[in-house]
Amino acid sequence: MPEPTLDDGLTPEHIRQAAHTLAQLTAYLRTGPSLPEVLPLLTPLVDEDDGVPVRLADALRAVSRLLAQGAHVPWSDEVRGLISEYLEAATILQELHVLHWTLRHLERTPNRAPGTPCP
Repeated sequence: MPEPTLDDGLTPEHIRQAAHTLAQLTAYLRTGPSLPEVLPLLTPLVDEDDGVPVRLADALRAVSRLLAQGAHVPWSDEVRGLISEYLEAATILQELHVLHWTLRHLERTPNRAPGTPCP
């Protein structure tokens, strides 16, 4: 995936659309599709370089930087806490980059028929 640029004209609607797409994926997964149908959707979702956890972690670190650069010095406890929370959330999300390895295991998992209840 090419690296996004500021020329892409980012708007709040783009962010809403991304969140809506994730909601659509969740709704689809709740219908109980087969693994072969799901794997192509999971691959970009958990990609180790461009997947949602990595990109969201990058965005949260950028928010933290923005807060740090824009806050009055010395930082108040509130600002310090906000920066810390964004950085902690980014770290947690970044650790999820290993999810791409689960796809190999899912590819070898025997499939049940769609609509069959899970045990």
